[in-house]
Amino acid sequence: MLSASLWIDEGLNALRELEENITGYTVPANYGSASFNQVRPLYPGAVALVANEGTVVSHFSTGYSYKYADADGTLSPQSELYVVASLTKMFTTILAMQQLDKGAFGLNDPVVTHLPGLDGGKEDVTVQMLMTHTSGFDADPDPGLWYGYPTVEERREAILRIALINEPGKRYLYSDINYMVLQLLLEQVTGKALDDLLKDDLTGPLNMTSTFFNRRNVQLNKSELVERHIVSTEYQIEVLGDIEPDRLQPVWGTVHDENAWGLDGVSGHAGLYSSALDLGVFCQMILNNGTFGGTRVLKPETVDLIFTNFNGAFPGNAHGLGFELNQNYWSGAMRSLKTAGHTGFTGTSLAIDRPSNTLWVLLTHRVHPSRTWSNINLARENMGFFVAKALGRIE
Repeated sequence: MLSASLWIDEGLNALRELEENITGYTVPANYGSASFNQVRPLYPGAVALVANEGTVVSHFSTGYSYKYADADGTLSPQSELYVVASLTKMFTTILAMQQLDKGAFGLNDPVVTHLPGLDGGKEDVTVQMLMTHTSGFDADPDPGLWYGYPTVEERREAILRIALINEPGKRYLYSDINYMVLQLLLEQVTGKALDDLLKDDLTGPLNMTSTFFNRRNVQLNKSELVERHIVSTEYQIEVLGDIEPDRLQPVWGTVHDENAWGLDGVSGHAGLYSSALDLGVFCQMILNNGTFGGTRVLKPETVDLIFTNFNGAFPGNAHGLGFELNQNYWSGAMRSLKTAGHTGFTGTSLAIDRPSNTLWVLLTHRVHPSRTWSNINLARENMGFFVAKALGRIE
């Protein structure tokens, strides 16, 4: 396991500053554009983790898990389970890289070679294009899967029919559709549902017991949600209207993302629940070149593809397989072409800095009570700043 340890005084001081900073954003204030010029906290609660050289050097929680769904509020424990939104894509990425290792498909293979149902002029879309957001797909399905089609099977079939809006390989456009298609590809070549594949090939072998999909969108009652430390999210119907899924408000215990909800709670682009410690294991596996706790899940040369920029033709959008590279908005002063990471819409992020063998995770539920509540990039950037300060990179 990742183990707790102490750093030298300078590093510890920076980590204490980090905790004060992340905690500070739970206090209502006008944070400018981050709080849309309103007096409010950036998020009701958060859990953060930092590890260096395989050792946890900071792990803390702050604020509330259920602040606006509970009259009194419940303090955040460190074990909290968050809907991690698009961090799901990073897990789908690793599952795809495992299939690369097995020779099930190649990066430059046309997806349609292995997924014949992907029709409509998409013959030139490759696996690499899906994983670097250069396929030509739009950002999201239109209409949304959850209301545009009556059954889960019809929604899955609709994904295969989505038309391209750009020529493959000619433009970068971040797209959830890429990872919906990648899920269907993985299920086709492995013969397993994505959630089963995840458990069998990744979270099970790495003993990541807090990382899972909620297949069939099973709704737990409030006492069960509190007991399992699952954070609440958004009053979606109040915010967006009756087009939203008809379910418990605020959304709590089922996936926040509506398209993932429409896909029975399991999608390649969103839907996972996880904890900071599990995400720490995930990131450390990557820093360990594909192994953790004596279990290898990827070849070292395949891990290198996470830190290889495939998007040199699209300045500002550096991308390894699945992971973004060299982005200020989630890594701040730690940004580099060897710093890989990603964010999630609900207020989550993870970052992996290969040169310093450092990882950091920030989990918030900034969409509680509303997605219009805040933008937490300020907190993400500041976390990178204090990690850099702890490492002695900056004064």
